[in-house]
Amino acid sequence: MEYLIIWLAIAGACAYFANQKGRSALGWFVIGFLLSFIALIILWVLPPVGFDDAKSQEIARKFGVSSLYRKCPECAELVQREAIKCKHCQAVLPAISA
Repeated sequence: MEYLIIWLAIAGACAYFANQKGRSALGWFVIGFLLSFIALIILWVLPPVGFDDAKSQEIARKFGVSSLYRKCPECAELVQREAIKCKHCQAVLPAISA
């Protein structure tokens, strides 16, 4: 009986954390019930749903750099973070330090 309660608690934790990351709570409850701690580990590794390109561009516009984009120092247009040359003004972009 105790194992069933612990198993349901783990499934409930999976559902809660899945909901926090924008994923299906019911689906992850079932996965959590079937896979137990393995489902928690998988859910921990998965990125949140909804962190899209538009949000990264908004962050880059506001702060000058994001995980996907940065501003060109010459023309202030957004370019991809890995770019070495601006597609708007053709300026050579400085290397990014990791």
